[in-house]
Amino acid sequence: MQKFRLKSWLTVTILFIILLAGCSKTIVSDVTRFHNLPTPDAETIEVVSMDPALQNSLEFGQYANLVGQHLGKVGYSPPNGPTSKLIARIGYAIQTAEGIIEGGPRTSVAIGASGGSRHSGVGVGISIPLGKSEPRQEYVRILSLEIIRRSDGLKLYEGHVSSRGQEGLPIIMPYLVDALFQDFPGETGTSNKVKVTPAQ
Repeated sequence: MQKFRLKSWLTVTILFIILLAGCSKTIVSDVTRFHNLPTPDAETIEVVSMDPALQNSLEFGQYANLVGQHLGKVGYSPPNGPTSKLIARIGYAIQTAEGIIEGGPRTSVAIGASGGSRHSGVGVGISIPLGKSEPRQEYVRILSLEIIRRSDGLKLYEGHVSSRGQEGLPIIMPYLVDALFQDFPGETGTSNKVKVTPAQ
């Protein structure tokens, strides 16, 4: 019975450590905003690419849909005709971070257990390596958003968000958009770190 309890305890503890190691990390982004934007009042807004060559690409269409959904949540409306009152221009890029980032030394978590009667003891030690020792390539992922009044071309909003990590743009873009639209439009002339935790 004692051995069974010890084995069960070790199994539960090991699973707990593995779960901790596998949890998704919080994505931290740097968000900068400048704007003179009136409170949204259901104005129609069209999402276009800063690079006209990308306007019809499937990748842009996916990102434009994400931005359009968030614009709707903060009070804008999709175009209901050939033109809209406002234009939202988005640009995006990914570039390698400076050099190769080393993962650092491996670390370990030690689990110790002991049991037995007053006259005997059982000692068990387990070391589980965590982390990576091999080099890994990191990238800087960037999203920019401008909101322009169509009638006179006046720029009302500029927002930029960047994040550093190993994931590519298709994976990280939903979190960049989430970060950019937190507390939208935000305080003008500010740069903040915004945390977004991926849904489990």
